[in-house]
Amino acid sequence: MLVCLPLSLDIDNTTNAIPMESSPSSLSIVAEAPGMLRIYEDGTVDRLIDSSTVPPSSQLGDESREGVASEDVVIDPQTGVFVRIFLPRLEGKQKVPVLVYFHGGAFCIGSAVSPIYHNYVNEVASEAKVICLSVEYRKAPEHRLPAAYYDGFGVLEWLNRQAEAEEGAPVDPWLASHADFSNVFLAGDSAGGNIVHQVGILASGRNWDGLCLQGAILVHPAFGGKELIGWEVEPEGESQNFSKFSDAIWGISLPPGADKDHPFSNPVGPRSPALSTLEYGRILVFVAEKDLLRDRAVLYYEALKKAGKDADLVMAEGEDHVFHLFNPKSENVSPMLKRISDFMHPSPSIPTQNLSV
Repeated sequence: MLVCLPLSLDIDNTTNAIPMESSPSSLSIVAEAPGMLRIYEDGTVDRLIDSSTVPPSSQLGDESREGVASEDVVIDPQTGVFVRIFLPRLEGKQKVPVLVYFHGGAFCIGSAVSPIYHNYVNEVASEAKVICLSVEYRKAPEHRLPAAYYDGFGVLEWLNRQAEAEEGAPVDPWLASHADFSNVFLAGDSAGGNIVHQVGILASGRNWDGLCLQGAILVHPAFGGKELIGWEVEPEGESQNFSKFSDAIWGISLPPGADKDHPFSNPVGPRSPALSTLEYGRILVFVAEKDLLRDRAVLYYEALKKAGKDADLVMAEGEDHVFHLFNPKSENVSPMLKRISDFMHPSPSIPTQNLSV
């Protein structure tokens, strides 16, 4: 079971640290996620995905996309964890909700400052009129789980200190002027959706004085489990290829020796904390009809309802995993953004319900 840890705790990841060097072709591959990552016998890691980044837009002028400014703020100099803060155009000292966002990438690739995530979180901030904190967390296999979870929890601890504005403590001026710390939400897609859940578990029972977690948004979350469900029982085809890929990702991300019923993988498994302990009551789960992770997300949603949570499930018909990133012009993207915005700005006169985007 996860234990709520203070930010000052020194998390020792040295046993999982793997040097990042160029990989000699003569070395044997000891682990691989095809098309994504290779680990060689000397511990060298090769990431096979584009790792380009984009700088923040520090001003709210015409050069900033959709009137959103952004800046990078280091949370923990020791680990290198930082957030990219996105500030939409607001009126005066207007206070708005805060969204803490975790990018996807199978726990081992991706970045808060990659073009795809910079553009998407920028769009969320613009559409929903919220301050977004996109988290650059540590990744596997150099830092296996739960490092990313502790990084996310550390961001919440930092946010609480910002909200308390203790005398002499540095306070970000954007947050000081515009953040409504009583309305903080967690969100993430794919592996980031998994991180959202685990950060919520870490926050269980944490009585912050400065901030309040109101809800969570999980987009196509990455969960697993030993018992086969849905497409996983199909004997061949695309589902089995994805199953092998998924096994490889969990193998390099989970603690050594862990199986897929480990709480980090299976939030509804026999060894996982009760969902009723989650700090927030409102949860929005997005699934895509063609996504091979869909059945796990639906199972999670059903367990949330049984646990008494105010959960909604939104299905995007005809779409695949994280379509909003790879097909941003899809007709389903705009309704999805609106649903996210409505979730953080609920109207008391309109009851929540399950809808398809």
